[in-house]
Amino acid sequence: MTPFAPNRGAKSRTGFTLIETMVVLVIAGIVLSMSLPKMAAMRDRMSVRAAKQQFSSYLATTRAVAIRQSQTAQLHVQQNHMWSTVDQPNGTNISVGKRIRLLEQFGVYVTRGDGSTPDDIVSYDARGMSNSGGHRTYVLTKNNYQDSICVTRVGLVSLNCGE
Repeated sequence: MTPFAPNRGAKSRTGFTLIETMVVLVIAGIVLSMSLPKMAAMRDRMSVRAAKQQFSSYLATTRAVAIRQSQTAQLHVQQNHMWSTVDQPNGTNISVGKRIRLLEQFGVYVTRGDGSTPDDIVSYDARGMSNSGGHRTYVLTKNNYQDSICVTRVGLVSLNCGE
């Protein structure tokens, strides 16, 4: 026997067989199919949460502008859009920030608490009090997940609506 002759008794194996690879792919597919619905629900929940945060931020900004400039400021909520404006002493009305399109930006629909499409104005006076009257509930929805934001009679934001 020569010193460099291959040992015929030992099997040389250099990779995975086709069956081993297929078993791993099938197991990975099963795990992925079980996790996809949870990931989709989590994505919807995060989108609604981000839209709710944006909505409450615009309410707070509108109130702060009214107080800071001692003028009336309004938050306009129309369909799935919202924007803020503030009255000026010379009678003009200027925008505060940019117009937010909740449907395009977050994929979230906005409705009133009664299910109707909102066409509202939440108005704040120079003291930061709302003179829009009444309690308002806005429902933010994406697919099967929804959350709500409430504006109290005095114009404060309540993230947990307890009607």
